[in-house]
Amino acid sequence: MPNIPFQSPLVALNRIDLISLYKECQPRILVVTDTLNFDPTQGFGLTQFVNTLKGSTIHGMTPKVVTASRSADPNADIPNFDFNDASKGLAISRYDVVFLFGARSEGVSDLPANQVDTIAKFMEAGGGVFATGDHDTLGASLCGNVPRVRAMRRWKAAQTPPDASNTNRFSTNLSGPNETEDFNDQSNTEPQRLYLNFRTQAGGIGSPHPLVQLKAPRRAIEVYPDHPHEGECLVPASLATNFSVGGQSVPEWPNDLTGAALSPEVVAMSVSHGDGFPGKQALSPKLFAAIVAYDGHRANKGRVSTDSTWHHFININLDGTGEPGFTGLQSPAGVDTEALKRIREHYVNLATWLMPKKVRKCLRFPLVLDELARFPLMEELELKPIKVATAADLSAAGAALLQSLSRRVAPWEVNAFVLDTLADSMGEAEALKLLDQGDAATALRNQDIAQATVGGMLTGVASQLAELPSIKEVVPHRTFEAAALEGARIATKLALSRKRDQLKQMDELLSRLQSAGELR
Repeated sequence: MPNIPFQSPLVALNRIDLISLYKECQPRILVVTDTLNFDPTQGFGLTQFVNTLKGSTIHGMTPKVVTASRSADPNADIPNFDFNDASKGLAISRYDVVFLFGARSEGVSDLPANQVDTIAKFMEAGGGVFATGDHDTLGASLCGNVPRVRAMRRWKAAQTPPDASNTNRFSTNLSGPNETEDFNDQSNTEPQRLYLNFRTQAGGIGSPHPLVQLKAPRRAIEVYPDHPHEGECLVPASLATNFSVGGQSVPEWPNDLTGAALSPEVVAMSVSHGDGFPGKQALSPKLFAAIVAYDGHRANKGRVSTDSTWHHFININLDGTGEPGFTGLQSPAGVDTEALKRIREHYVNLATWLMPKKVRKCLRFPLVLDELARFPLMEELELKPIKVATAADLSAAGAALLQSLSRRVAPWEVNAFVLDTLADSMGEAEALKLLDQGDAATALRNQDIAQATVGGMLTGVASQLAELPSIKEVVPHRTFEAAALEGARIATKLALSRKRDQLKQMDELLSRLQSAGELR
């Protein structure tokens, strides 16, 4: 039987066509602050961060980014923002991820309880939440009562957050050319060193967390903007707490879909250090958590990430705005240093990783089509029809697609693609058990099953492509879904059967060797 002729509809493929077809999948991001701003001329503006997101690609699509201020910032898309506003407020039907940049202190215009409840509902529905403040209780007004967020960072006075000036301050500043620490050093070209946790569950043993993984040829971020008085992130001491959402009490830290405990994790740490300068005391070196993340997807909730300070995101720490004589991590000509390129990729990782599962899955088929239209898959990939393909054929096809994808996206995005495909084939709980990234040996041992399942999905997509006169005939969520699911399930069954036969052969070999006295 001949190979599937999938190439013809892809010859004239234009990415604009794909984006137009799948426009309802466009990621939607809301960036909210209280007293920071969106003015590009201001040091405490978030424009560098926002513009990075607007110019990025998330799951193959340019996101829609909306800015909002709880103050009357004229540069915000939505000034005087209310999370419960009927037409512009936070809802899972309107946004996928919300970034919270809190600068008001505890007790100063605290977010009303009904608006906190709206954020909780958004999170329970799968929406992603990022939150940060600064030293002392800065940020507690906006973020300090938000479920999960509240236990992933020191927000309130009762949590003893780091001070702004005494020996309890956390400084990551690296001195400039004068070799003496001062406030302006946060705006120079010397970023702090970020110390990554290579043992997070989300990253897998030996791999950094998705938030700090980078695309090839880079590997990990390991640099960060510095600041003389940061806050501190936390991992909650107890996973037994509850919170109220919509009048109902729910677990704050539910077990994951396999029944295992699911805790936030330290993604990266910073070192506090430095000499004193006017208003600041000298410090003894100390390690503290800079980034903490909660993989709520494993429990069918939204993901959450917290950061030690919004100084890792604002203009003054990136381009030196407001600090004469300092060009920062971006030169006056707008050319990013290598450090800033890595930091920007981290921003995109945040938005991408926090996206709900439904958005990632919505954009899976455009991603596959885009990859099939590229070299080497367009010219070299040979796909046998699913009815005659062997487990080895399907595993090879899946491996080819994943290798091609890895040239353009970070490893964690490839892993997420695999997990989604397996989840459709066998259910998410079983997929997590098969490919648990917390156990590198298990993941490696079952790699052929995962690759075969991806190959089966790919074969299903290709079989539908071969029947289309034009890519413009694609009907989102109808053209590929059934064939892709059938191909994935057939491939999973074939791969598991082959694995069972291999294990049976190993068992028979062991029995023969024991009978012959070779093994005792």
